[in-house]
Amino acid sequence: MQASIRDDAALAAFVGPRFPYYGERWSVAETHGGISWNWAACLLGPFWMAYRRMYWQVGVYALIVGAEPLLHAWFGLQLPMAGRPLMYAMALLLGLYGNELYRWHAEATIRHLRQYHYSPELVNDSLERRGRTSWPGVVAMGVLLVLMVVSLRPLAALMVQGAPGAG
Repeated sequence: MQASIRDDAALAAFVGPRFPYYGERWSVAETHGGISWNWAACLLGPFWMAYRRMYWQVGVYALIVGAEPLLHAWFGLQLPMAGRPLMYAMALLLGLYGNELYRWHAEATIRHLRQYHYSPELVNDSLERRGRTSWPGVVAMGVLLVLMVVSLRPLAALMVQGAPGAG
């Protein structure tokens, strides 16, 4: 793993107007083992990640959380929606480490863009386009959530019907 680049100019171009907030949270994280609380990441999880253009992280989150009802069905667990421990654990982890995850995402993007652009002006333009925020990403996350709910419920029901001893 590469060390933190802490290039504030590049990070500010990537993050946009909220850079002072994230810069302060990243400083706190550096002194607390990567931990600095983020309420938006905790409460809004995948929507926060989509808003911050962390798309592959949203995909990983969706796979993990989407697997939970399938695992419940596979093992015959009848838990209410409020009893989904994996969702609570993911929310807690995102609250604790969301800022650090966002910094890693920003730094990886900066490194990638610097490898492919030789002009600092092109890098800064690309950082502003690839960073910042995305309301369309939030809408896409909402659509993904609806698709997951619509498609996973019948799949979980089929798994319960096909489970040994079901009948």
